[in-house]
Amino acid sequence: MAKWISWIALFLLLVVVPFGSWYYLKSGLDYRKKALSDLLPKDSISFNLDSLSIFRGNTTVLVLGQDTTSYQVIRTINKQFEKVPHFQCLFQDTAAASDGFNILPQGYAVEDLQKYQLGYLLIDTSAKIRNSYAASKHDVKKLIEHTAIVLPREKESDIELKKK
Repeated sequence: MAKWISWIALFLLLVVVPFGSWYYLKSGLDYRKKALSDLLPKDSISFNLDSLSIFRGNTTVLVLGQDTTSYQVIRTINKQFEKVPHFQCLFQDTAAASDGFNILPQGYAVEDLQKYQLGYLLIDTSAKIRNSYAASKHDVKKLIEHTAIVLPREKESDIELKKK
C-alpha cells in the first residue's frame, strides 16, 4: 500500500503539477495577448493639438460627455490608480470641475475627439487612443482591465550580490 502512495505522489509531482502550472500560465498569456490585440492604437492625438502636453507622458482616461454614472465610474477608477505616477482622469465637460476633477480646456484637441461618441477613451503616454468604451458595466470593466495593461510599469531594480 505504501508503495502505491509513493508512486501516486511521484506521478503528481512529475506530471500533474507541471501540467497544471503550464496550463495556468498559458491561459494568462493568452488573456494578455488578446487584451493587447484589443489595445492596438486606433488613432492618435496630434502633437500640434496637444500644445499643453496634457496627454503626452500621461496615461489618460478621458470622459466624453457626462451622465450620472460617469462621476461614480471615474471616482472608482481614480481611486484604484491614484498612486500610479503619470495617470490622470479628465473630463471634456466643464461641469466636472465643481467635483474636483480635471477638465480639458474648451476646444482643446476637438478635431481628434469629435469623432468619438459619449463614453470613455483610453489614451496612452504617447497620446495614442487605445480604445473607446461605452458607459455600460461590461465596457467599464474592460476599461479598468485595459488601463492596468496600458499603464507603464516601473522598472524593477536588478538583484545584485553583495561583494565582501
